[in-house]
Amino acid sequence: MLWRPLLDWSFEPVPIVGCATAAYLYWRGRRTASPALGRAATWDSGDTAFALGLAALLLALVSPISYFDTTFQWDHMVQHVLLLLVAPPLILLADPFRTAWAGYLAAQGRPISVEGTWPARAMRVLHAGPKAATIVVLAFSVDLLVWHLPSIYNATLRLASVHDVEHLTFLVAGLLFWDQVISPVKAAGRLSMLGRAVVVLVGMFVSWGLAIVIGYATQPLYAYPVHPGGLSLLGDQEIAAGVMWVPGGTPFLIALLYLGIRWFEIDDRSATSAAVVQS
Repeated sequence: MLWRPLLDWSFEPVPIVGCATAAYLYWRGRRTASPALGRAATWDSGDTAFALGLAALLLALVSPISYFDTTFQWDHMVQHVLLLLVAPPLILLADPFRTAWAGYLAAQGRPISVEGTWPARAMRVLHAGPKAATIVVLAFSVDLLVWHLPSIYNATLRLASVHDVEHLTFLVAGLLFWDQVISPVKAAGRLSMLGRAVVVLVGMFVSWGLAIVIGYATQPLYAYPVHPGGLSLLGDQEIAAGVMWVPGGTPFLIALLYLGIRWFEIDDRSATSAAVVQS
């Protein structure tokens, strides 16, 4: 049946338990500490983004996308896009780490003051201006490129443990990268709008460059099985490159558009304020 592959869910316990735990910790923080975080207790756009981010993770790790990731390269690339470029920014839009930590403090009966705690100090290291951003972008780029080296990529097709490590590093690298762009907390050392745009552009060019190399290769780069349905390995590889190029480029373009709009809004407000002062 044509719809039979849609029933091939893996239901791996680790991602399901991980997402359920994250959802509980976030929900506890929203329930007990929303006023202290400056958020209404009712459902808001951050909650929607968080739910969509967790859904993207589950889609990548337990749905048929996960079931066929060692059979079709284009499917594997969809999984990479979800883990690296879709789920992380959606999750970060909800400010989940401050929310979960505030919920923990509330459950302990301690004052809800996130900024003075050790997680806040740790985050300040990641937000220490251009040098920290450069290290994060470099780690993101190396992580993306190394896992697509043929010898390492093929190891993910053979060994489930290596594949799991790949998924974990993609998610962590994605969270670190998009954290430089998305800032619900106005922490000291945060990049300017221009700095964030540079971060997005570098990440986009690295991703597109990899897509070009994969798409224009004259022979299959990775050890996928021959497909009985007639799709050639080279055709599969070209589709995978297209997935990285177009759907994979969309989050970068959305971020650049948003940063551009915000930049003009800030510039307009500054000009208005200057005109009021002069008058």
